[in-house]
Amino acid sequence: MKKLLPTLLATAAFMLSPAARAADLTIWALPAFNQNADDKITEMAQEFGRERGLSVEYTIVPANVLNERLAAAIQGGALPDVFMQFSPQVQYYAQLGVTLPLDDILGQMRAVEGGIYESTTSAMMYDGKAMGVPLEVDVVPMFARKDLLEGVGMALPTTLEELRAASKAILAKDPTITAFGHPLSTGNDAEMMNRIVLWSYGAEMFNEDGTQVTWNSPETVAGYQFIADMFAEGTIPRSTLSWDDAGNNTAYQTGRAAFIMNPPSVYQWMIANDPDLLADTALIPMPRGPGEKGRSATMITSFAWMVSKGTKRPDDAKAWLSYFLEPARYEEVINTVGGRWLPIYPALYKNMPLFKDNPDFAKLGEMAENGLVDGHAGPPTAWASAVFNAKIVSQSIQRMLVDGESAADAVVWATAEIEKLKDQ
Repeated sequence: MKKLLPTLLATAAFMLSPAARAADLTIWALPAFNQNADDKITEMAQEFGRERGLSVEYTIVPANVLNERLAAAIQGGALPDVFMQFSPQVQYYAQLGVTLPLDDILGQMRAVEGGIYESTTSAMMYDGKAMGVPLEVDVVPMFARKDLLEGVGMALPTTLEELRAASKAILAKDPTITAFGHPLSTGNDAEMMNRIVLWSYGAEMFNEDGTQVTWNSPETVAGYQFIADMFAEGTIPRSTLSWDDAGNNTAYQTGRAAFIMNPPSVYQWMIANDPDLLADTALIPMPRGPGEKGRSATMITSFAWMVSKGTKRPDDAKAWLSYFLEPARYEEVINTVGGRWLPIYPALYKNMPLFKDNPDFAKLGEMAENGLVDGHAGPPTAWASAVFNAKIVSQSIQRMLVDGESAADAVVWATAEIEKLKDQ
């Protein structure tokens, strides 16, 4: 077994529940960011257990503690039978040798009419085997305040320079506004959203086969400098250095932010809590970066199911995945989540009223098909997963913003740190 990353073990020891193995089948899951959806899936797990004659323990674990809890469970030899994680982590756990292949479950999903969003599957593959299965698609549109833009006579931005110009104008008119609510901490969201900005500038972390680091490029340096410039002028406020994964959500939901990037959980929140703010909001693709390599980038991730190699009930564990992903039952879950999860089945995206009747969601399917994966321009790998876990991009940006390093030096540091993780 490969050595666990030290950052995962530092606070892990106290996280392992002694009751974790009490049920016949234990399932750890990330929250769906919707209490009704969490309740529905929990009841679904209980119903699955009743039908199979099993006691099922379905435990929702907050994202900010799941890595540590899983690390402790691995060290203690007490992984749950089934667990959910973000797709960039599938490679990591596969490399540790603690998960089972799920090619049969992936085959069942692909056999559904219309198949699945194949953009999600490369993150599941390790040594030619599917070591996880995607259970939804995360796309990251930009949320833009139409009313604030209209107040300064500007249109929705289509380029990053237009985003910056609009942010300057909005901030000049109202200095209390968080113009671009872009997290700059070392949380999961910051690591992902920094990459989206940098990829839009044309940055690439690895070459096409994922064997060489290509982070130190003029495009990457220019992307770092863009972030530094917005930070220096205050259009990205200093408070974002300490935001957790809910920081940008909170800023937008309280009316304090003009622009954020986020999956559609914020959209669902506005439906339930603030229809006026929703009316003033547009969901748009990421504004395009400059130059020949500039693009409108989004990072494709998903929540993924994995099955522990140590499970005593592999057939029951896989049966849970089949049960959850059965299209009619799965559609009920997606409807309850309410737009935060894009369905893994394109046919549902095209046919469910939740998506097809909502113009705000019109671009999400295209983003799901064309988004970039962790490890870009290469495939997802255990190496890329280790880089994400170590939050190297976010750390390097903090070195630039807090410690005063130049953009070029911060990129050099990040490149060296990425290289160090190659064989871990």
